[in-house]
Amino acid sequence: MESVYFYEDKVSKDMATVLEDDFFKRIGYTVRECKLLGSERKGYFLYIKANSEDIDRAEEKFEGVGLEKLIGEEKKIVTASFIAEEENAASGMGMMFG
Repeated sequence: MESVYFYEDKVSKDMATVLEDDFFKRIGYTVRECKLLGSERKGYFLYIKANSEDIDRAEEKFEGVGLEKLIGEEKKIVTASFIAEEENAASGMGMMFG
């Protein structure tokens, strides 16, 4: 399961504190500045790929921080950008060590 969230720069310090939790280090996550993924939004996208229980637990930890969960077409577009970035990184490593 994949979830994508948006947060503004003004809460980035709070998010950094939340993401320091060992739980997030274990499940893994990716944060990218919105404009790097071609979005008009000003702030950051947080991408998490985990099972549904871990996504639910993550969302509990996010309460009160100021995240917006993406849905619909925007979620599809941003998720595709994260996946493309992962694939490009993986193929680059294959070229280095292949």
